[in-house]
Amino acid sequence: MDAHVYLISASYVSAARFRTLADALVDAATCHAVALRLEGEGASLWRTLDSLAAEGASRIQLRPIGLPFSQSLERWLPGAAASWLHRRGDTSLELYFARPAEEDTRILRNAARARVPATRIHPEPDGELGKGWDAPPDFRHHLLVCAGPRCHLKDAPHLAEVLKAELGRAGVSAACLVTTTGCLFPCNAGPVIVHYPEGHWYRVTDVAEVRAVVSQAICAGTTPRHLLIHKTGETHESA
Repeated sequence: MDAHVYLISASYVSAARFRTLADALVDAATCHAVALRLEGEGASLWRTLDSLAAEGASRIQLRPIGLPFSQSLERWLPGAAASWLHRRGDTSLELYFARPAEEDTRILRNAARARVPATRIHPEPDGELGKGWDAPPDFRHHLLVCAGPRCHLKDAPHLAEVLKAELGRAGVSAACLVTTTGCLFPCNAGPVIVHYPEGHWYRVTDVAEVRAVVSQAICAGTTPRHLLIHKTGETHESA
């Protein structure tokens, strides 16, 4: 079975708008297809490939979607897919990475000439100001959960959901602001949770480690040192 995986990098797109785009891509596909968001939420690339292989896919093509598509992701994704192939140890499944869609001049021409509705913009004082954006939120703890593409690959979004659930179970949700972020940079050490005001950076790879962060760092005020990879302000690179 042939299959396409449409790869979409869309940090500031709502789940509903992404679903509309994903459904349109899948409906237009010429073979079995899925659309995958590379950061923020949803199934990871490895999980998606596992599912397709289980469904009987023997030839899978990864197709970047975006105008333009991130050059960094374009360089990294083939290696991430190659790592999945290596773990499977299955040489019968063929995996391909397509060139970005922006290299097709027909797509660019259609985008430039697309007939879409337009709404006139009128002068408005303080139009850039949003409701409730005046002051920092009143929380004792700020937890940054990296959901960039490389941590997303290792199920960061699912760990963020677990983190929120564990904070609720411990009765400390009201004291904690959980924010999913883009790339925090120590990608090879991910998934990463950063805890402020302490400035502690933790590597959390499973549910048990998320629970350790909640029970020790948040509830007990101690440091789960087996998860600690960095402290803000400490030197971590040579001059």
